[in-house]
Amino acid sequence: MIIEFSSTRTAAAPVRKLDALAVEAALNGRRAYDELHPREVFEVVRIARRRGNTLDQVAELLDVDFFMIADEYDAAGA
Repeated sequence: MIIEFSSTRTAAAPVRKLDALAVEAALNGRRAYDELHPREVFEVVRIARRRGNTLDQVAELLDVDFFMIADEYDAAGA
């Protein structure tokens, strides 16, 4: 038995995937915070934190004040 719901068909919003090259460039200090999508910023912070970098080191890597990424840094450690 197949049940169809005709009124529930809606188009899904397009999903933006991470730009791996942008993340890699940021991890190597060649891409600044302002040039990254928020998801890419979180991925950079997550990877840098797993490497053992402090909040100040990650902020310096992304060329941004530490308080701009403090929430991402805390969330990446959870």
